[in-house]
Amino acid sequence: MSISDKTTSRMKFRLNFVIFGALLLAAVYVTYQMFVVSVRESEKYQALAYSQQFRATTITANRGAIYDQNGQVLAQSFTVYTVFVDPTTFRERDQGETTTLTHELADGSEVETEYDRENEIVTTLSESLSIAPEKIRELLGKSNAYQVVAKEVEKETALSIIDWMSELGISSVGITPTAKRYYPQNDLAANVIGHQGYGRDGEYGGIYGLEAYYDDYLTGVDGRILTARDATGAEIQYDRKLSYDAEDGASLYTNIDTTIQYYVEKALETANRSNNPKDRSCAIVMNAKTGAIYAMATEPDYDPNYPADIYDEATAAILSGLETVLSEEDYLARKQEAWGKQWTNKAISSLYFPGSVFKVITGSAAIEENAVSLNDTFYCNGATTVDGIPFRCWTTHGGHGTQNFVEAMTNSCNPAFVKIGQQLGAKLFSQYFDAFGLTQKTGIDLPAEATSIYAPYERMTPVTLASSSFGQTNKITPIQMICAYAAVVNGGNLVTPYIVDRIVDCDGNVIKKFTPTIKRQVISEETSQIMRQTLETVVTVNSGSNVYIKGYHIGGKSGTSQKLDENPEGNTYVSSYCAFYPAEDPEIIMLVMVDEPQNGLYYGSAVAAPVVAEVFTEILPYLGYYAEYTDEELENLEVTVPDVEGAELETAEATLKSLSLEYEVIGEGSTVVQQVPSRGNSMPRGCSVILYTEEDYEEQWVEVPDISGYSLERANKKLSSLGLNLRPLGGAAHKSGAECSGVTNYEVGSVVQKGTIIEAYFLINDETG
Repeated sequence: MSISDKTTSRMKFRLNFVIFGALLLAAVYVTYQMFVVSVRESEKYQALAYSQQFRATTITANRGAIYDQNGQVLAQSFTVYTVFVDPTTFRERDQGETTTLTHELADGSEVETEYDRENEIVTTLSESLSIAPEKIRELLGKSNAYQVVAKEVEKETALSIIDWMSELGISSVGITPTAKRYYPQNDLAANVIGHQGYGRDGEYGGIYGLEAYYDDYLTGVDGRILTARDATGAEIQYDRKLSYDAEDGASLYTNIDTTIQYYVEKALETANRSNNPKDRSCAIVMNAKTGAIYAMATEPDYDPNYPADIYDEATAAILSGLETVLSEEDYLARKQEAWGKQWTNKAISSLYFPGSVFKVITGSAAIEENAVSLNDTFYCNGATTVDGIPFRCWTTHGGHGTQNFVEAMTNSCNPAFVKIGQQLGAKLFSQYFDAFGLTQKTGIDLPAEATSIYAPYERMTPVTLASSSFGQTNKITPIQMICAYAAVVNGGNLVTPYIVDRIVDCDGNVIKKFTPTIKRQVISEETSQIMRQTLETVVTVNSGSNVYIKGYHIGGKSGTSQKLDENPEGNTYVSSYCAFYPAEDPEIIMLVMVDEPQNGLYYGSAVAAPVVAEVFTEILPYLGYYAEYTDEELENLEVTVPDVEGAELETAEATLKSLSLEYEVIGEGSTVVQQVPSRGNSMPRGCSVILYTEEDYEEQWVEVPDISGYSLERANKKLSSLGLNLRPLGGAAHKSGAECSGVTNYEVGSVVQKGTIIEAYFLINDETG
């Protein structure tokens, strides 16, 4: 063998070896890829194949609704759809193409129908969505792949379009569902209901209020419609398609009563306008025995339909001024801070010093432990000193002198309650503070309930005990305070407050029912009865307080606390009032808290009590509680102005006299042609009705005066001199020292007819009641 032959053989061997090695590597690679596709990443490729073979259309589940106790809708959802076209797909698969479908007739025969796909798309979308055909053709001619045809399309219309798409195999038209949340009552109970949005985890859902707390129940399960697609991506026309129905979320039926909620918010708004609180106000109406919440409000509030709007005018003005001054990042931070404050439920998330409202806790514990009796006396000369620290009474007139327990509560005397706290002792005080639920959250079914800040027994000094006894030192939430107060007057039972009564699935089945929960009995029924009687005396003593309502036996206590942790000078205040009805067997309890009133008044009895009075005046008759008047109250009841228009003058005069109403006749006629005020108005006995007896009479007009700060007698005299009638409002209107806080039904300076009824609120500006 020659050298050249040996070389050729070696080269062939090497070549064969390289080829064999390459084939072996290729085989290994293919085997590995088959392993990857079939085993390791099988789910990924199965999903990819699935997406190529099938088309899935999501049917969005509706979020469950939220109702009040009477079935009024507070929040509801409905699915709307966006219809779009894909011009690129249209040009590839539909433009200039036809589709032939076979339909079976009634006699069993079959007929073929040919459809022009382009005309079919234009005609169907135009007729279904009430859009001009030219607009549809314009969108189909665009270069972009996604063109919106219509938004917020109703479900029935969307589903009919989906069926049409499936029948003709149309893939250039698409539909995406969107669930739209709607709050038909707008801002009513907004801070209780909450709203939806994107949370910190990036997920969309409830982020405040009931929407957040019960999000898992409210959220439904989306459905799907699956249709097969051919190799080109077009839908295969066949009768059977997979359909998975959406399962709507469960609905909440709450204890909220929209009527009560409305009156609470209306009264709270009035208080805000009058007192301009720096840090908002809140109110709670609760069943004193069960803990069911009938109303809960924070003012200013917001409209959950548009939660990003800033509704507090002062805050909105500040943000408007900062928009061009701050960086985009800093401005967004300030706006987020404003949103957080606006959406927060003050009744459960804000801590405050309860002030003298807390005296019912100290007092009931002391009575229960026999640390004091109703006959014990307490002397007040205006101040008392503990370890060198003076504790002053609110009165500036030398103190209350000698007083018993009921009088000390009625006078809201701080030195007296310092003494009561000392006689109870730090250990028992701390035990009852805990027993009344003030060291723990109440467990209300709402998110973001705050935890109280308090001095535990181990750190309680004589000075701390003294200030704690009348509601300073310890910061609690309004919901804690009303629950503790309810325990004082309902027989001693500490209840868990709750908003939702039951949860109902989409088929109407009750899947969860909530019942009243009594945590413990804190005081005895005997002590509770003593406290009920004492707190009714607080309201009725000396002819009434600012929360007194004729014909109703109400118990209550005011509170005025200083925000010493924020302002050591002590000139920033929180005004509050807690009242219950009926006094002898409480069913309804209400707490009002106004945080830092700015317009001069700050005592709880002057700022918060009128809110309670206004609400109780409306809701007690609504709830079926009717006034039962004493003989004295009957004598002072208002009368309803009768209809005497068209009556003979003598008859009209006799009718008015029988109701103890005065009258003034204008004209020379013998028949009444007009009266002022008109029939149906309420006014006190002794007021005057103007009787016009001539058709061409000249009406008498006068200007409404400013009577702010006037006593009842002085205001009556001023208005009478102008021919106007005074209708005093407020339980303390006839009490010595009551002053007018302003006219409520007309603007000062406006012009009204002579004889018009002027309504004005009178109140006592002190800490009693």
